[in-house]
Amino acid sequence: MIDADGVITHKFFESNLAIRANADQLRRAAIGESIKLEPLAVDPTGPPSEVTAEVSLDGDSLAVGIVRDLLVTLRVPDGQHLYGEPVPAGMVATTVEFDESVGLITFDPQFPPTRRHVLAGTGEELQVYEGDVVVRIPVTHNQRSVEKLDDGSYVLRVAGTVRWQSCDDDVCHLPATHRFDLVVPALRSNVPEFDRKEGSTRMDTRAHLARMTERRT
Repeated sequence: MIDADGVITHKFFESNLAIRANADQLRRAAIGESIKLEPLAVDPTGPPSEVTAEVSLDGDSLAVGIVRDLLVTLRVPDGQHLYGEPVPAGMVATTVEFDESVGLITFDPQFPPTRRHVLAGTGEELQVYEGDVVVRIPVTHNQRSVEKLDDGSYVLRVAGTVRWQSCDDDVCHLPATHRFDLVVPALRSNVPEFDRKEGSTRMDTRAHLARMTERRT
């Protein structure tokens, strides 16, 4: 992407010619759009609040080869924090893992910035998340796992697990998990089936580039 002066501001690279960013991702990169959530209500007289997790798709459907973001929203009560990588042995960092699927293609999660936290007593430095934590995971599909419904539409099942451990200044709670199982509307196309890794696709990227080079010469 370039700005009004022609200066490159963002670059998007994929290992497969069939995968490309969607318009929402390009707009967010250009204007720095972020998600704003309502403050988490906490009852100061009650027991410590627990971290909650929610998983949703940033969009109304998932098209073949078009990358959209899966949003993992963790609501962290005041006074608590979650750990980011790296963590010492015995502690659990915040992670998102997907169940095996031949049709779902996922990319590296995009975590928000962490802040430096020093453990009382040991002086050990850790990286933590506070407040509302939104993790973006770019995803797309190659239509190999879509299911056809009775009405003729298609859906894709996206399942996995979110893991975290919350702590405050005095105590760490037990590690927690949240299972998610989304049924996402899926759009099919005549694009050949492909995988993310180059060399394992039905659309041979190297051969395509070689043909393009031959045409130029």
